[in-house]
Amino acid sequence: QVCGEKNRFEKLMEYFRNEDTNIDFMVACMQFINIVVHSVENMNFRVFLQYEFTHLGLDQYLEVGDPAPP
Repeated sequence: QVCGEKNRFEKLMEYFRNEDTNIDFMVACMQFINIVVHSVENMNFRVFLQYEFTHLGLDQYLEVGDPAPP
């Protein structure tokens, strides 16, 4: 565990969901996520990173704007 997280990027997603009135922060989070995922050369690791964010509810949040964790 790092910073009390069971899953990597848990705190980032928590802040992202809870700061839904701060558009600049949300944009910065999405930019960070895109950079992290797309800077990886290994396609398997890239898919794994995408899965991690999906598992933390990013896809669901972006589709419906639901701030509730999965």
